[in-house]
Amino acid sequence: MRMLVAALAALAAQTAHSQSTHSQTPQTQSPHPQSLQAQPAEASPIPRTASGRPDFHGLWLAETVTPLERPDDLKSLVIAPEDAADAVKKMLEDPGEVYDPEFDSYHSTAILSVNGELRSSWIVTPADGKLPLTALARAAMDHEGPEYDNAEERDVAERCLDSLADPPMRAVGVIIPYLFVQTPEAFVIVSEDMNPLRIVDLAGRSHPSVIRTRTGDSNGRWEGDTLVIETDTFAAIDPSGLLFRDAAPLSAGSRVIERLRLISPDEILYQFTIDDPALYAAPWLAELTITRTNDRLLEYACHEGNGSMASILRAARMGRQKKPEPKN
Repeated sequence: MRMLVAALAALAAQTAHSQSTHSQTPQTQSPHPQSLQAQPAEASPIPRTASGRPDFHGLWLAETVTPLERPDDLKSLVIAPEDAADAVKKMLEDPGEVYDPEFDSYHSTAILSVNGELRSSWIVTPADGKLPLTALARAAMDHEGPEYDNAEERDVAERCLDSLADPPMRAVGVIIPYLFVQTPEAFVIVSEDMNPLRIVDLAGRSHPSVIRTRTGDSNGRWEGDTLVIETDTFAAIDPSGLLFRDAAPLSAGSRVIERLRLISPDEILYQFTIDDPALYAAPWLAELTITRTNDRLLEYACHEGNGSMASILRAARMGRQKKPEPKN
């Protein structure tokens, strides 16, 4: 609680920025893909805290139509500008025969752009843009799916459980901002949706591994101007034994490594990899850009007025009823 209070107090106080350059922390060996290594300090002016660290304070948005995995109809990571309109059509999901027309009130058609390149997937490695799932992961996912017997077996989004702030952070096709709050000892990630926040410990404290949550235990460190966050000790307590971040499954043994680097005052290069030998044949790498926004955080109110859960369960039960016999 003290960490949270300190973080929010720091945001309210609007700590004066300094343009002094922070000396880089020596780079250590990492078992993860080379592109996840610490990047050199950015030469262009970026906001910095009084201590010289890159300053991520503020509201940010990760909004794109580009999916985690590359659609089968798109064969390369980079999309040529002249092919962008056709690529968007291939990325948009078919709503099927029954869908909520309110979902069409707004949906982004912006293709993910990283380093000036239009991207067909978040996934960069493997080169095919697909999750390198093991046979065990595929078998578990084949048996995974929402049931209709009680609310606790429904999808987590319907139960208001998982948040976009949970690791790894994700991009969506609607406007759901992130708020980043930064102090010397903590980095706080707040999402407008569902679970309100995640606190990343920057002070190097040891945490008991017996304490597990759906969000996991996030610990951060600086590598030059890159903020590196490692998260483990997840509680995968859903019936399938899996948690899902977008289409990517996590287990109790997963480790998520995130890297955030300001490439301009208003743009963050966000990279993440998931390492879990039980679920993935190799660690895989994804990249997103997160841009500064003037939008506000609004109350999500996920549970209030949620009549859909009762309707889903009621409809399922009605479907199991026998049709009345015709009267003579």
